[in-house]
Amino acid sequence: MRPILEVGDRFIRQVYVLTICLTVIVSAVLLVVKRPALPSFLIGSAISLSLFWSMEFAIRRLIRPGKSKKTKYLLGFIALGKYTVLGVCLYFLFKMDWMNVYALAGGIALVQGAIVIKAIGLMVGILSNKDSGLR
Repeated sequence: MRPILEVGDRFIRQVYVLTICLTVIVSAVLLVVKRPALPSFLIGSAISLSLFWSMEFAIRRLIRPGKSKKTKYLLGFIALGKYTVLGVCLYFLFKMDWMNVYALAGGIALVQGAIVIKAIGLMVGILSNKDSGLR
């Protein structure tokens, strides 16, 4: 029997799937309600997913028991490069007249929202199992 509170590969895959589903749903709503904000939201969503993927990639490849100081420096270099590219992209995005800052921020917050939704689901699952055990 697997534990109820399990965060692993399956959890990360579910976060990706939930984020993509939320992107599609919110994009459909924006398409109907506020079409000019759609490109900004999609760019923010792509940024969010790419940051999450790059963090997962770096951790899976570099964090291993018994690794040396070289790993820390490599992780620092990757983070510095990633955030430098992000800063340059955001600089040019903010220069664009068509960019909607609120939609971009909503897209960037999408992965975090998916993680919060999954965490609430885990808590509800734990609480419902406790309640069913009491009866």
